[in-house]
Order: sequence, then C-alpha cells, then structure tokens
Amino acid sequence: MFYNPQFLKINGTRIIIYPSKGLEKVLDRNKQDSVKNHLKSLYYANNFPEDSEYHIVILWNEGEDIMSDIWIFTKVKSWGSGPLVDAQVFRKMKREYSIGVSAGNGLVMLGREEEHRRKKKSLTAYFKDPRPKLPSYLALNEDFEKAK
Repeated sequence: MFYNPQFLKINGTRIIIYPSKGLEKVLDRNKQDSVKNHLKSLYYANNFPEDSEYHIVILWNEGEDIMSDIWIFTKVKSWGSGPLVDAQVFRKMKREYSIGVSAGNGLVMLGREEEHRRKKKSLTAYFKDPRPKLPSYLALNEDFEKAK
C-alpha cells in the first residue's frame, strides 16, 4: 500500500515519490521532509543518467533498512512503445543487486502512472495533474509525513 505521492526536483529531474506502508519503520513520519531529505542524500551520493526525463521512486523498508526503487524514464517521445525504462534498487545509500526490482504493488502503480502519462498532451501536463487513482487495496489515502 502507498501513502499519497510526493514530488521533488533534483538537478532538473522531476521525481514522483510513492512512500510504501512500512516506511515509517525506517523514516520518521513526524519529521517534515524526511522523505525528500533522504532522496536528496541518495541522489547526491549516486550518479543517475543525465538523459533521464523523470523518475518514479518507491520507498519501502526491508527490516531496518530503507529501500529505494528508482524507475528511470528516458526517450519519452522518441521510443515508439512508450518511454525506455530502467530500474535501480538501493539499500540505504548503496546500489543493491541481490534483490528483485519490484513487487506486484509497484507494478500496478507503475502501470497506472503510464496510462495516466499517455492520456496527457505533454510531460508538463502529466506532472501538473493529480496522480492517477490507485485501486483501493493500494491507496492509504494519507500523507506519509504527519508534521506540516
């Protein structure tokens, strides 16, 4: 299940963030911008493709570790079947190679995001409009951070 998505821009790359249920075990929900601060640290500690047009990040926990699935979208207009997509998984701040790239919940959400993007006339419209409605079994319908 996912908390309400958040948005961030790092070095010109637009990022849609989906915090998952369980993230509260590794990030403080009472600390404003805890999700964004984590991602800024992660992005500045690692290199991501400069030709990225946008990213969708799923944040989750595995035990006491914060996990970040970063879906990297490129060639949105030039790739005939939709964007070219790569995925990188991080445990804390380091790339993780011994775990799969997603779970079923993430795939459903990513599919809804891609359907939403295809209905828009531009990437600007895609980011400006509200996120797509997720199935009730995936939507927590609350913000991750309680502090405002």
